[in-house]
Amino acid sequence: MGRIIRLAIMVVTVALVLASTVNAVLDHRDIAVLYALAAPLGISSWGFARAGQHEAAVVLLSSVLIAVVTLTLYLSPTGVHDHAVIAYAGVLLFNALLLSRRSFILMAVLALSGATAVFSLEVFGLTNSRMGSLTTWAALFDFILITGVIGVLGRVVAEIMYGSLGDAQQSSIKDPVTGLSNRQRFLSQAASRMRSADSDDVGILALADLDSFARINHVVGHAAADRILAEVSRRIVALSPGALVGRVGDDEIAIFAQDLADEAAVKDLARRLAAALTFEHAGVSVRAAVGFSMFPRDAHGIDALMMASDSSLRDAKTQATGRVQGTIERS
Repeated sequence: MGRIIRLAIMVVTVALVLASTVNAVLDHRDIAVLYALAAPLGISSWGFARAGQHEAAVVLLSSVLIAVVTLTLYLSPTGVHDHAVIAYAGVLLFNALLLSRRSFILMAVLALSGATAVFSLEVFGLTNSRMGSLTTWAALFDFILITGVIGVLGRVVAEIMYGSLGDAQQSSIKDPVTGLSNRQRFLSQAASRMRSADSDDVGILALADLDSFARINHVVGHAAADRILAEVSRRIVALSPGALVGRVGDDEIAIFAQDLADEAAVKDLARRLAAALTFEHAGVSVRAAVGFSMFPRDAHGIDALMMASDSSLRDAKTQATGRVQGTIERS
């Protein structure tokens, strides 16, 4: 989905720039300015797409398109014409296939409101049309009927496909056992948070490795071992609300937290993480080694930060007691 949205953003942005240029050449200055102003707004949705907030990106891009179409029909000397059906219906179909039900309904209402407003203004002769009042209320009815059918059909297809595609998308970004982000999604989200962090932010990337997890699988069975993993994830999430948590290996959980006060707070969170992962569950003693690194002191990129934490984790595994090791202790 991310690739589709990014491609749509690029296509729309290029189209707006080209349309602005063409209208400027044709001396349609108002419309040219409108397209020129809309292009940066379309580009701004790229930030949402890059951060993985696909729905927000689609809503912003579609809102820009609806506003552009509505104002273009108002400013156009040819008035409201058949292109209105194509433009609104295209945006509505795009929304039907990519948005959640609630967001789709919101965008459908927005498109209907914009179209009704410009049709009404055209009927009363309040637009810039030089063609005379050729638009009637019957044309508005036909427009609503056509775009409504397209929107409903698109949404029905989307609802049918979401049963399989939605599950596939979730499984591609989430670990099915713990419900946490998988390695790819964790790294992507952590990198995004690092890029948006203030220069004085203090953060931690900790890796927790469960002891003898392969043996636990053999002793209590895979189903029971999965329940232990689920309990581990629950404890980590409860430990630091708002932190990013992901399963980055079979027996390895990562946590990325920001807005910590200082190095002491970083150490404290790492120790509390190790303590939270020392417990008894279904007759099994769960223990973990914890390695951590500090952001931005140790690295400014997620890959380098992961390498630093992994190095600390290897040191922590060699310790018989107090199995928490960080780059702070090694410096």
